[in-house]
Amino acid sequence: MGCNLRDLASPTPIQLNDLSGQRVAVDAFLTAYQFITSLRARGEGRDGTYLRDSHGRPVSHLMGILDRCSVLVAAGIDPVFVFDGRPHELKFDTLAGRKEKRVAAVKKWEQAIEDEDWKAADKLGAQVVSYTPEMVLETQHMLNLLGIAWIEAPMEAEGAASVWCRQGLVSGVASQDWDVLLYGSPIMIRNLTSHGTKKFGRMVSAERIVLSDLLQQHEITYAQLVDLGIMIGTDFHPGIRGIGPKTGLKLIKEFGTIENICEAKDKEIPERLDEIRELFLNHPTSGNLPSSGLVDEDALRQYLIEERDFSEGRVARALDRMQSAGRMRQRGQSSLFDF
Repeated sequence: MGCNLRDLASPTPIQLNDLSGQRVAVDAFLTAYQFITSLRARGEGRDGTYLRDSHGRPVSHLMGILDRCSVLVAAGIDPVFVFDGRPHELKFDTLAGRKEKRVAAVKKWEQAIEDEDWKAADKLGAQVVSYTPEMVLETQHMLNLLGIAWIEAPMEAEGAASVWCRQGLVSGVASQDWDVLLYGSPIMIRNLTSHGTKKFGRMVSAERIVLSDLLQQHEITYAQLVDLGIMIGTDFHPGIRGIGPKTGLKLIKEFGTIENICEAKDKEIPERLDEIRELFLNHPTSGNLPSSGLVDEDALRQYLIEERDFSEGRVARALDRMQSAGRMRQRGQSSLFDF
């Protein structure tokens, strides 16, 4: 999840219609993960992991994205889903740490299943599920049928999306990852795909964070924010021990750069610092963003209802929303994906 800048941000609650008419880049991995950890087989005799079709294949990701995509489109939002590409080698330690935690959780989960401890299995289920390459391909296929644009970033999805936002190609980046601000996105949108749902008994609202307002509020530059994030800790570096958001902000305002702080506080300068900075300041992107298309209703129904056991009602609700936004393909009409 990258760097935690929550304590420094002042989000503004927004409604979905506040984004009507705008194109928004959506962090595909975190969105899918949101659904595979929340839409799970829960209760007595159930393993706490994915909801599955009759062939045992996970469908939680498809169910969640179908529902929320259609809600966004009905609200006048044009989402473009951005998928992660190949991670930079500097992220390998972070990924290895996540894998190690998951392996440990799987062992506990398997024991809970063996003991028929369904409460423990439910609790551990969210820790053992993953967004597999097969599930990624399934998501992309469904997005094609929905006429929802998607693209694979060369590296980090939120990094490429933030660059596109800086270039004015999208109006904001929807993600839960605070690194969006370190990548320089002028607008970050949190909770977009969970807006209107309940969490811990409270209604979740989408939030907008404006980068320029955050910098002005704390009287720092964008380059200083990047240095602050690196000190706190990111996916590319664990950070400097003993420095959290508030302490880091005080130090960066007093000394200006990581190098000056390390000199003043007798700490080691992070290895490959300039390279890490460059990943945030000038993150790589791919070519032009794809255009949105129209729903291929017949193919979508075939895929979701006939092949993946979705109910007619679930698919019909999504199609009604797409219809309300004028995104349905008429019989005999070509879509962008026919060419």
